[in-house]
Amino acid sequence: MYKYNWVIVGEIKKIGQDLQRIEVAIADIAKELYSKYQGYLQVLGQGMRQQLIFASYYICTQGYPEEFLKLSFSQRQKMQEELREKSKLALQELQELLNQDPESQEKSDDTSVAELMMSLLNEEEKEKEEVVPKIKDQKEAIEFDSSELFPTEISSQPTTDSQDKEVGNKVEENINETKAEKIKISTENIIDKLDNINILRLWQENIEKQIPEIIKKLSHQTNCILQKAEILPKKIPEKVLEAATKMESGDTPVGGQPNILNLLIEAEDLEDDDDAKITRIIAINLRLSEIEFTDINVTGWRNKIRSLLGQLSQLQREYNKKQRELAVIEAESAWRSSWYED
Repeated sequence: MYKYNWVIVGEIKKIGQDLQRIEVAIADIAKELYSKYQGYLQVLGQGMRQQLIFASYYICTQGYPEEFLKLSFSQRQKMQEELREKSKLALQELQELLNQDPESQEKSDDTSVAELMMSLLNEEEKEKEEVVPKIKDQKEAIEFDSSELFPTEISSQPTTDSQDKEVGNKVEENINETKAEKIKISTENIIDKLDNINILRLWQENIEKQIPEIIKKLSHQTNCILQKAEILPKKIPEKVLEAATKMESGDTPVGGQPNILNLLIEAEDLEDDDDAKITRIIAINLRLSEIEFTDINVTGWRNKIRSLLGQLSQLQREYNKKQRELAVIEAESAWRSSWYED
């Protein structure tokens, strides 16, 4: 009996050491995974901005060149500035995904395109103009030069008083140092929480879930900017444009322009029920798969993340196996400790 107890103690100790070794390995991967996502989200934001400019250029020069030429020089600059600002905000949103507390994140419901379009139709019936979207994929192969597309943003405000400038620089330095310190503290807190493999998985899954949402949001905002500038047709309801950016037409376009969606909209005139006009719309629909496919830097960082996730899955399987072995040994020991012969 005593010999058996020593064996049990030895096995439990060995499994405990194995679990501790795996936990250390998981903690190391968590730190590395955080670092890889940091790099990935940075290059993804840059690639997203570049593809947004390419797609916007295509819309303005190939899709609706006449409408774009109607804009004055200042109107074109204003629209382009809005596009740049939206892309900067989207990049910030991507970076902020890193420091979200995984314990406080909630899972959002996934609404299918069919459900979204049905709800749209029901709402549009109550409005003055009834618009029934019938969306069909169309692909056009139109090549364009992807060199310098938009003018570079230049802004400078000279300071009249050198002393005020010096004071202002010191204040700005202090503010930047404070922000950097807060970011550092926040980063350390997040990484500490990622030692737990379940929290690490939740954190990683939420990042992957929110990336496409940020991209879709940017697509919709860009389409709204183009519509406000009267490049996209004004008569198309905003909800239809929003639904269009949430549609998936395959991983890669067949003979078509990346991140561009071609739509056919049938709008019925309430004054004349027999009169239905088909309107063709070219809208922006940025997609993660296309951004990664067209940018080798984004693809490289994505592959690094996949490699780490593969290692993490292997460690998780090994960890679960050891936990199971420990539970079995402890259960056997508990049975023997309470059992007695009649």
